[in-house]
Amino acid sequence: MIRRPTILRLSLDFAGYFAAASAAVAATRLNGGVALIWLASALLLGRLGTAPRRHWPAILVTCALASALATSMFGVGPIAAPALALVNIGEAALTAWLLRRARSTDPFQSLDWLVRFVGAAGLLAPFLSALCGATIVHLATGGDWTSNALGWFVGHSLGTLTFAPLATFLMRNDLSRWRSEAGSHHTRETVLLLGLVLITSVGVFGQSRTPLLFLPLLPMILTTFRVGRFGAAASLVLLAVIGGGCTVAGVGPIALMPGVTGAKLQFFQFYLAATVLTILPVAADLARRNQLFRALRDSEARYRLLAETSTDIILNLDPDGCIRFISPSIRQLGGYEPSELIGRNAAILVAPGYRAAVAASHAATLRAGGQPVSLEYLGVARTGTTCWIETHARAIVTDTGEVDGIVSIVRDISARKALEEKLAADALTDPVTGLANRRAFLSIVDRQMAQGGATGCIALFDLDHFKRVNDGWGHAAGDQVLRTFAEVARRTLRSGDHVARIGGEEFAVLLPSSSIEQAELVCERLRQAVAATPTAHEGFSIRVTVSGGVAPLSGSGDEALRVADMALYRAKAAGRDQLALAA
Repeated sequence: MIRRPTILRLSLDFAGYFAAASAAVAATRLNGGVALIWLASALLLGRLGTAPRRHWPAILVTCALASALATSMFGVGPIAAPALALVNIGEAALTAWLLRRARSTDPFQSLDWLVRFVGAAGLLAPFLSALCGATIVHLATGGDWTSNALGWFVGHSLGTLTFAPLATFLMRNDLSRWRSEAGSHHTRETVLLLGLVLITSVGVFGQSRTPLLFLPLLPMILTTFRVGRFGAAASLVLLAVIGGGCTVAGVGPIALMPGVTGAKLQFFQFYLAATVLTILPVAADLARRNQLFRALRDSEARYRLLAETSTDIILNLDPDGCIRFISPSIRQLGGYEPSELIGRNAAILVAPGYRAAVAASHAATLRAGGQPVSLEYLGVARTGTTCWIETHARAIVTDTGEVDGIVSIVRDISARKALEEKLAADALTDPVTGLANRRAFLSIVDRQMAQGGATGCIALFDLDHFKRVNDGWGHAAGDQVLRTFAEVARRTLRSGDHVARIGGEEFAVLLPSSSIEQAELVCERLRQAVAATPTAHEGFSIRVTVSGGVAPLSGSGDEALRVADMALYRAKAAGRDQLALAA
């Protein structure tokens, strides 16, 4: 549960706002107009930016009372003070609300947030408050509306832009976190750099002979680069306090200008605005780059750990396909040392027959805009042996959309490929005899007909009275009889012929480019060989015969099998153990 702000904290808010408002009004309110430098909005903005939104009403009321008291004591008096207090508080509240909508947990961290900050705190909110404030002052004092509006806008805008960053850092306790993380060496360096900014600013604004306004920029930029956002904010505050104080006192390069103090102070504020808009973007961009660097460093550490311990190969290629980095696992998979592959084209890891496909996949990856592209191909090891490789590749795309290279995960999938081939073979193979099954046989027939036309013959064989073997000797004996037929068929058929088991005791034979007469001779030789070959089983000899039907190839494989089956039926009807030719 978020508690209400304590009385002590609200008292500090009151005191801080009152001191800042009183100092600005007392020191920079010239000729009865508005204060030309306004720091109180920066303090209130830093407070609102670090407080829960439910605390805002109490904080705003407290600071409104402080503003009214300061204006009553040092400004236009108690009559106009409440109205001016509402304008001052409304300006800070509007700015805080606009910045809260940016949903950033770390202000001044990015250029986008900085643009929103400048637009809200430096333009919109002070412009609206200047219209209202100048009107109230004009009604209260009769002063010139235009000069008061311009002075209000410039003073509030530049005061917030200059002091809000440091106020935000201090109220977020960023300074303490920075000191705990920076270390003593970095702390000493920061003190020295800020001391250099201080000395330079005093040296430039403490004399009125030479216009050296450019000189403080040098140590300020150096401090920004070395220290970061805190260094930038602290440098701006040092410059504003020293330069503004000297200008109000009539000392410094700006005192060389002709005109009244008010005009000189306004020129100093424009000089300060140029400095702010130079330093803060540099600080924001450096903060973003530091974030990216830390993220990159963490990512590289994770990447290196994975690359050095993974059995997969991690590969970085440039757009031309040359190897930038390859992980140590290439030693086990390819027999290479990583150092000898750096700078060489990755094609040396690909079997020659697959290099065109890999090159096409590489080009597709470059065009894919960061989407992953996968490919399987044969890789080649240093010894010349090959293995199946699977690659998942992704293009490395820069912020501008250009492809800077490719990162790939390379995996040996030889075991998976072997399993896939085995499963594919099992799907097309009869498990008992090792012959092709019906699906494989029909595929062979269709391929033969597509290549050589309907030339050749098909034969169907059926083991005679095979049920008696299973019933009398058991299914193990039946399986052995089936294997005997398969062995006899392999020995008897010609090298270009194909035999398959297409049913329980049915076998089919494809005899490519054979006439019906030649097919009859081959099949008769097979029938006789089966009858003459007994099957040994548990010390017994089992003899079987076969019947066959032969038909020429015609139509499709299924059609040819149907015609051969009709011939087989006639052979069985005629007494079995014989062949019949298709009519």
